[in-house]
Amino acid sequence: MIDRYLLCRRCAAALAILDVGRWTDEVDEAAAESAAFHLAHEGHGIDTATRLDDRALIDAPVWDPMATRWFQVAAGSERLTVRSWRSSLDEPRKYELAHAGPPASHTYVEVDEALLRRALDRHFYPHVIRVAQIDAFVASVRELLVPLEAERIAIAFDDARLPDAGIGPLPAPVVGALLARCEEQFVGFELDRARSFVTDHAGEDGALAVRVRRVIAARAA
Repeated sequence: MIDRYLLCRRCAAALAILDVGRWTDEVDEAAAESAAFHLAHEGHGIDTATRLDDRALIDAPVWDPMATRWFQVAAGSERLTVRSWRSSLDEPRKYELAHAGPPASHTYVEVDEALLRRALDRHFYPHVIRVAQIDAFVASVRELLVPLEAERIAIAFDDARLPDAGIGPLPAPVVGALLARCEEQFVGFELDRARSFVTDHAGEDGALAVRVRRVIAARAA
């Protein structure tokens, strides 16, 4: 990840400062780009900014080289938004200051309910869990996720299938609340199975893994 940028606020222009190591061609190219930027904008005032650790907003899966990203940088005491994109695979990424900030987005905290249903059914095999019990369990998970703040999810890895989505474990307080719900919905050996399902699948690689997904509601101009 690139950490430093040159900014021209008047022109909303930004240039990534690449760490090019010792390769002569890369050093020369980076020096030429920096010199050209200074020549074009030196009369406007040039700032140096550092990228912040905040998660970038992205409009495509993380692996997509054509994805547009919006991320935060710090120039002195100010937080600014930089937009990064490319017009074709043959062109390098371009950067600009997004004066309007990142586009509006909605954040969803969810689980893969189809996966959850299949995994719960398999966990009870060779016994049969009733559809009504599966429905009640999934409804409990959905209800317990409603008040959960996305910032409290410890993202373990990106969900490569969706734009701007990360996967993390089910938080411990939700695990505890779900175990309590199991006592209301199951009895006997079914309760033991349900409890073991929760503990076995609460990690980021389990069927109860939480997905934090941001969906762009309005594109930046």
